[in-house]
Amino acid sequence: MLNSNKNLLEIPILAPLLRSPWPWRLLRLVLLLMTGLMIAYGWHQHAIPGVTTPDPLMYTNLATYFFWNLWIMAVVFVALFLGRAWCTVCPVGWLNGLFIRFGLKRDLPLWLRNFVPVTLTLVVVQLSVYLFAVHRFPDYTAWLLAVVLLLAILCGLIFRKRAFCSLLCPAGAVFGLYARLAPLELRVKEQEICAACDSKDCVSGAPLWKRFSLGPALLYWRGTRNDCPADLVTAEICDSASCTLCLHCAQNCEKENIRISWRPWLADLHQGRLSASEAFFFVVLLGMITANFAKVFTELRELIFAAPQQLAMILGWGSNGFYFFSALWVTLAFPLLLILPGYLLVRLGSTQIVTIPAGELENLPEPSPAPAFWSIVGRLALAGIPMILAAHVVLAVVKLNAKGAYLPFVLQDPAGVQSFLAMNVMNTVNQPGVLIPLDILKWLVLALLLLGYGLAIIAARRVARTQGRIDRAYLAGAITVVTILAAIYGSTVIRWLFIR
Repeated sequence: MLNSNKNLLEIPILAPLLRSPWPWRLLRLVLLLMTGLMIAYGWHQHAIPGVTTPDPLMYTNLATYFFWNLWIMAVVFVALFLGRAWCTVCPVGWLNGLFIRFGLKRDLPLWLRNFVPVTLTLVVVQLSVYLFAVHRFPDYTAWLLAVVLLLAILCGLIFRKRAFCSLLCPAGAVFGLYARLAPLELRVKEQEICAACDSKDCVSGAPLWKRFSLGPALLYWRGTRNDCPADLVTAEICDSASCTLCLHCAQNCEKENIRISWRPWLADLHQGRLSASEAFFFVVLLGMITANFAKVFTELRELIFAAPQQLAMILGWGSNGFYFFSALWVTLAFPLLLILPGYLLVRLGSTQIVTIPAGELENLPEPSPAPAFWSIVGRLALAGIPMILAAHVVLAVVKLNAKGAYLPFVLQDPAGVQSFLAMNVMNTVNQPGVLIPLDILKWLVLALLLLGYGLAIIAARRVARTQGRIDRAYLAGAITVVTILAAIYGSTVIRWLFIR
């Protein structure tokens, strides 16, 4: 078993695979081909003629099944243990990087170098799910994937680095949050070696010569080292939120001063806070996960969506208006309400009471400014990450458990028409059941939520420790927020799986 300080780049069998770019290129190529197959099999598949079911191919077509049920859910487990390792093999980011070589290589404008664009992208995706149910229809999913690939190519042709990943990829931003908890990190082994290095070839993208030999024949060509797609300096990495684990630095470093090793959980949740724009992204993600989690608890779901329903009725906008308001409510207003009690406790804790001697009112110093709203939210978010990660993992476990058995049918019939007809019309094949019995699943799910809540309390205490003392106001606010979330998730699980 690997110990916490074992460098993966020093393991005899694993190190050559990690240092070589070819295994990663082949894996990206396979995943890109898989994306192409999803687009091809989903492109003209919307419904089945003569079948009244509105979304018959949701779980039998390759596009909808693989993307929404396997791909989206499975990467949560990658993030749980490996942080942003998925970014290493992501075919979309790779495609973006390939077209950078032929593009204009413009710098991304300063006003776009934050989490606002990717947060708005996440809101748009949620709107498309609510308004058009893109996750239920193979052709909609295929169009979505095609647009994603096209945008990745366009970003590559215009901007340097992987602009698509920072501007339009919500998955990368989610992994950046979860990477702060994951037990894997990339760092340098010795800072002194990096300080004495003049070339900085590991991140500079400097040119190099390559030689190919076959017997007496020699072929030389001039190439370029792969630079860091996130514009990081390896020696300056202090957390794992931005490092995509592309391993370019490890492949380029001639001094072999890079290490990839295991570490304790929650390692990056030191004293600090998320930036205002990343806190905004966290709020949107929190609302989406919480609303999605609570949808199986009828009374709670109705309570959550009461406000957009009433607004749609007052304006007479009908069901489309309800879905539109629901998307905005879930991604913006609702999660802020969840955080509001904790925020108020932090603000109350920063209240300053000063005794003023008689006659010295004019000499009283100005009170210290209170922290900005998003600054407080960004600090509270650090304690909330373990809780929403636990909820995200639970959603993935439940989804894979319920629909994982459809995989053989999807592989045999990628279009999904014959499988649906066999299961639901001709009844020649039984519909697949769950992988784990519900009597076992409910305890597993409850244990995951309790673990997430425990880690969130530990994270709150860790972030609350400032300059050797505990910020009690922050600790009370953070514990309040994660307890509210735990109550919502826990009551949903109990109502759904234990009281049936």
